[in-house]
Amino acid sequence: MKETLYRKYRPGNFSEIIGQTHIVRTLTNAVKNGRVGQAYLFTGPRGTGKTSIARILAKTVNCEKPRDGITCEKCETCKLISENKTLDIIEIDAASNTGVDNIRELRETVALQPTKLKYKVYIIDEVHMLSTGAFNALLKTLEEPPPHVIFILATTEIHKVPATIISRCQRFDFARLPIENIIEKLSLIAKSEKIKIGKEALEMIAISAEGGMRDAESLLSQIISLEDKDITTAEVEEILGTADRKYTENIAKMVIEKNTAEAIGQINKLLDSGYDLSVFNKSLINYFRQLMLLKINEKLSDFFTYEMTKEQIENMKKIAISAELPDILLAINLFLEAQNKINSFILPQLPLEIAIIMATQNIKHTTYNMKHETFDEKIAQNSRIKIQNSQPKADPPLVEKSKITNNEPTPEQTRKFQQINDLDIDFVKNNWNKLLVEIKPYNHSLNALLSNCKVIKVEGAAIIIATPYDFYREKLDEPGNRLTIEKVFSSILGSKVSVSIITNKSIAIRKSEHTENKKLKKSSTQDPLLASALEIMGGKIVEE
Repeated sequence: MKETLYRKYRPGNFSEIIGQTHIVRTLTNAVKNGRVGQAYLFTGPRGTGKTSIARILAKTVNCEKPRDGITCEKCETCKLISENKTLDIIEIDAASNTGVDNIRELRETVALQPTKLKYKVYIIDEVHMLSTGAFNALLKTLEEPPPHVIFILATTEIHKVPATIISRCQRFDFARLPIENIIEKLSLIAKSEKIKIGKEALEMIAISAEGGMRDAESLLSQIISLEDKDITTAEVEEILGTADRKYTENIAKMVIEKNTAEAIGQINKLLDSGYDLSVFNKSLINYFRQLMLLKINEKLSDFFTYEMTKEQIENMKKIAISAELPDILLAINLFLEAQNKINSFILPQLPLEIAIIMATQNIKHTTYNMKHETFDEKIAQNSRIKIQNSQPKADPPLVEKSKITNNEPTPEQTRKFQQINDLDIDFVKNNWNKLLVEIKPYNHSLNALLSNCKVIKVEGAAIIIATPYDFYREKLDEPGNRLTIEKVFSSILGSKVSVSIITNKSIAIRKSEHTENKKLKKSSTQDPLLASALEIMGGKIVEE
């Protein structure tokens, strides 16, 4: 069977590694200066070189004649390891060996001396898959490992590794590889395989790999197996199901420059050419995200170097200068909404066309808001606005004017707003029941507490509320609760108000509650905290 590309072109020593420069430098210096640790932890996304570097480190520490931390590749040890003919390099897949018995078996073999090499190296891949018992069993070995043993743990999910394990290892964080590094490696492979492939095609493969070298090599292998020795950009587009980044960049520029017709035309051309609009729209959303980050700060481009070349980033910076941040945010939200509709619409291009129209026309100012309304709601809302603006402004009988316009205040609302510094106590009391109703969705407990309180005084915009129990006062006076009461009451009264809570034990309890708790009241030993709890929870005392 033919060997896969990522195995065939796996680096053999530190000098052959492309990317992860900081990790390579640290490890080579450690070998060169004789400061090799006994436990390492490699963490990072899949396909970024964790296992490859672990194997190279195992080979380097055992090399008989290393030079500047690089293996000689000529000694017997290097040959044995390269040909995988040694028993002293042990690779364990933690996903398949998760139990405590597996680690106990490892602990029993750790004490044994290496058969031929200087160090016995254990490489445990996907270490986060170990069970709790297995981690506990491994912990003891990591605390006091024999001098002839080195552990290298690798994981893609560092948050699942116990802190006790992490603290006993030298940790190295592997980053996604920049697109230039991936293109460099793919170019070397293509040259070695005598494959002709354009730079744009390589860029598309590298972008699809999302910073993983192994994924990029696997994609290239797939494309080589399906195509001939001369691979074009169009063939790569067809195999990957993605469009050239130029399409994304062009349509994004058209949206920013408000070229509605041209942008819609490009979307339909993509559809006619057989592209998956759902996949393309994801690329478009990601492009606007990158544009947003550049608009905030150009240094944020460091977060997507694995997705773009330096040349592409420079082009995007020019586009970001002419774009407005609110327009970018609007486009992101609109295309995010379109993403959920592309596959469910009879015409898959329609959601994208609507998004483009709303992003480029003045219609967005009347229909767009941050409440994540659907397209249907936005269009319906815009239609209502146009209908209302075209109809004569007559007040229909027996209907409140505020319900027709949704904007103009009624005479009573106007009166409320004029009373900002002179609230009337009767006016406040008359709206008390409305407060109880409208505060319930915010906090059910506040509704229960306020049901047994009374407004006893109003001074300007300050409302004093009395409650019969100290427990009530303490709960209502908590900053969060008091601010909620003030917010809801201010909305009802049409005036910014402040609320003060006091205790007044002379306030009468409601008649219904008095009936339920009359036995409680007759008791001279009644605890007021218990009474308060009964009122809040709606309970009563039952005698046996």
